[in-house]
Amino acid sequence: MNEPETSLDWVKPYYTRAGEYWGPTGYEEGLAERVRTLSRICGAGPLRILELGAGTGEVAAMMVDAGHDVTAVEFSPTRAPNIRVLAEVLRSGRLVAVEEDFYSVSFRGLFDVVCYWDGFGIGSDEDQRRLLRRIASWLEPSG
Repeated sequence: MNEPETSLDWVKPYYTRAGEYWGPTGYEEGLAERVRTLSRICGAGPLRILELGAGTGEVAAMMVDAGHDVTAVEFSPTRAPNIRVLAEVLRSGRLVAVEEDFYSVSFRGLFDVVCYWDGFGIGSDEDQRRLLRRIASWLEPSG
């Protein structure tokens, strides 16, 4: 059996396959709680938000419906297309879908908030430190 080259080699195939099984999850109440948490911690906004590991984009769409501009990053080719579909719907804010790995993606400009729901702990401790350094480089000084 072949061992993964790094601690993250299993992640994309896993989430790609999971996207085939799960499909879009819809606007579930548990996901709406994330938007309320964002408002409680960061204020009403509007905010420029980067969501990492956005899945099929339901939370990103809810944040946009709350008036925020969201860049949603998802690397799974089975999940990211749904974000593009949600971005085509007329909303209060703006939703941009980015199908790329957040360990290699680059952005112009900075964000007020970076969200990574249910993702920390994937990979090694060094992977997590590397991601935290990247997140720090994407945030506004007051972010």
